[in-house]
Amino acid sequence: MRTKKNIINLYEDKKINNIKQVVSIANEEDLNIFWSFVTTSENSAYNLVHTFITQFYNFALYYMENKDTEFFEIILEDTEKYFYFTLWNKKISLLFKEHIQKTSLNYLYNNNKITIRLNKLKFQNNIEKIYKKNEIRTKELIKSVSDTKALEIKEPYIFIESEDLQELLKLNDDMQELIFLVQKNSLTDETFISLRSNISLFCLILRYYDKISPMSTTITNFSNLLNLYRNKFIELDKNELELIVGFINNIDRWLEKIFVVGGTDLYFMDKSMQADLDTISHIVCPTDNFATEDLNSIFDF
Repeated sequence: MRTKKNIINLYEDKKINNIKQVVSIANEEDLNIFWSFVTTSENSAYNLVHTFITQFYNFALYYMENKDTEFFEIILEDTEKYFYFTLWNKKISLLFKEHIQKTSLNYLYNNNKITIRLNKLKFQNNIEKIYKKNEIRTKELIKSVSDTKALEIKEPYIFIESEDLQELLKLNDDMQELIFLVQKNSLTDETFISLRSNISLFCLILRYYDKISPMSTTITNFSNLLNLYRNKFIELDKNELELIVGFINNIDRWLEKIFVVGGTDLYFMDKSMQADLDTISHIVCPTDNFATEDLNSIFDF
């Protein structure tokens, strides 16, 4: 990681800050260092565009696992209004352009690089909507717990590392934002790609904790379904999409109840989540005779 001055994005925005981050990526380790940097940085701009950064990370990781790795650079710039993400490599910038061209992302491209411009205010408004929704849900959960006449009130479980929990909560917020877009605009290519990316990263964290293996397996199998049946998910009607919305909302409920609010058993949602997954599976692959428990043999996360 190094800082460098006088790097101009393709929008030629002269209002950018003097200090930019220039990240050199040569392998998967470098990519993971970049991910760690943007997810732990105190720069508020990185927090605002977390959904996009997640999408790029997922793209780059897939590329490195399936293609010959090439050296490329990422230049991170921002102004008061915009965040600029520039990818500098002829081949990879073209691939990323093709990856996002069906989305609503604002970008400019030339033969050597691509710059994505992200409006900070738009992202901030979306985040505030999610926070307000989560505040209401948390208050309802706390009231529900306080009203429960249980013999023993369980404290939130604390076996997940603090950094991992914060990352799970952030990914969960991103998924709630995406579900809001699904309810508003149906499941577009853009929201599907972003949802799949967030779910994949969510599962990567869960798999390190054996105590929640049943729920981890269920969510991972849902992630695998997204990878296997993209077209089927895109074609779901409004009523069928409500099942997807409900599944993601239940992930939010599970995460809050187990690790934030407390008051319930560790495995209280395992069976209901598996039942929801079975229903979704029968809709997207009704004739495949494909058991969800067999998915792990195809996608080893």
